[in-house]
Amino acid sequence: MSWFWVLDYLVLALVLACAVLTVAVRNLNGAVMALSALGTVLTVLFVILGAPDVAHSEAVVGAIALPVLYLVAIGKSRTDVARDANLGEERSREQT
Repeated sequence: MSWFWVLDYLVLALVLACAVLTVAVRNLNGAVMALSALGTVLTVLFVILGAPDVAHSEAVVGAIALPVLYLVAIGKSRTDVARDANLGEERSREQT
């Protein structure tokens, strides 16, 4: 059992790496995938810490539902912008 703390620190390092990656990625879809990885790693951490009920909740919400919701929202906002061909760029060029 002396190696158990190594696993704790490894998972905590993965949590930190996924969190930094979520903020550092400039692509929105990539940031959502990093957020999903963070939820997955947190699920593993909760299993290691002996909280299977919290791990199930984190797996459903943090690793599946939340990233799907974000991807749908990103997709909807991109289609709304792509549908509107005139974004006011011509007016700003005429004014300058």
